[in-house]
Amino acid sequence: MKISILKTFTIAVEEKSLSKAAELLYLTQPAVSKHIKILEKHFNVQLFHRQGQKVSLTEGGELFYSQAKDIIKKWENSMQLMSELSDKVGGVLRIGASTIPGEYLLPYLLGSYKQHYPEVEIKVEIGDTGEIVKKLLSEEVHIGIVGASVERKKLKARKFTEDNLVLIIPSGHPLAQKKKIYPNDLINQELIWREKGSGTRRVVEEKLLNAGLSLESLQPVLELGSTQSIITAVNAGLGISFVSAWAVCREALSKHLVKRNVEGIPLQRDLYFLYPKEQYLPRSAIKFLDYSDQFDILLHLKNNLYN
Repeated sequence: MKISILKTFTIAVEEKSLSKAAELLYLTQPAVSKHIKILEKHFNVQLFHRQGQKVSLTEGGELFYSQAKDIIKKWENSMQLMSELSDKVGGVLRIGASTIPGEYLLPYLLGSYKQHYPEVEIKVEIGDTGEIVKKLLSEEVHIGIVGASVERKKLKARKFTEDNLVLIIPSGHPLAQKKKIYPNDLINQELIWREKGSGTRRVVEEKLLNAGLSLESLQPVLELGSTQSIITAVNAGLGISFVSAWAVCREALSKHLVKRNVEGIPLQRDLYFLYPKEQYLPRSAIKFLDYSDQFDILLHLKNNLYN
C-alpha cells in the first residue's frame, strides 16, 4: 500500500469529487478511480457512494478516513524527523491562514521562501481565525497566520505585519459622495458582515464599540464567508462593508466601488503568526518564521499589491 493512494482517497473525501481530486493531484480521473478501487479491493469494502461526479462516504469509508489521515500524518512526521538529520531544509510545512493573510499575502511570501528552500513541501489551509486556532491546538498545522490577537496558554503570538481596514461603498450610494464619513453615518446603514469567528469582524466590532456605537444600531443585511464575496456584494450595490486594505488593491477597485476611512475610528490591526509554545517545530517552520522577519519581503508584498 502506497502513501500516495491514501492521499488520493483523503483528498477525494475532502473535495467530495473524484474529478476535483484528480485536478488537485495532477492525475487523470481514471488514475484516481484506480487508486480507490485498489483500496476497496484490498479491504473488500466499498468506500464511496457515487452520485455522478460527486462521491460520499459509506460507513466503511467513514471509519477508514480518520485512520488514513492519521497514517499520512505519521508518515509526514517521520519524513520530517529524517529530514532534520540532513543539512538540507525539507519535509512538510503545514500552514493554516485566515482569509486576508492566506489569500492576499501568503502566496507572495511562500513564492520567495520556496526559492530558498525548494525541498520543502508546503501545505496551506484557509479558514477563519477560530478554525486556524483549532487546527494548531490539534497539531494539524505547524504555524497559523491570523488577523486578530488570540490568547491561548498553549500558543505564542508574534506580529507578522500591519493591516488597515477600510469602509467600501457602492459608487451610487449616498455615503460615496461624502469626503468624510463619521461613526453616526453608519447607523441604520445596510451592512455586509464577515462570518462570526472572522478576525476582521471581531476587530471591526471592537473598534465600533470603543467609538461608542451600539451594534444594535447597525443594520446587518448579509453575512458572507470570504472577503472577495463581500467585495462582489458591495460592487453589486447590496450594502457597505469593512474589508482589509490588502484586499482592496488597485485591481479590485473599479468605478463601481469607493473606499473611505471612518473619522475617529482607527481601524488598524496587526496580523499575527501563531505557533505552539512547547510543541516541537520542524526546521522548515523555524526557517519560515525567520525568513518572514525580513523587511524587504513585506516591501515586496506591498509593491506587488499596490504598484
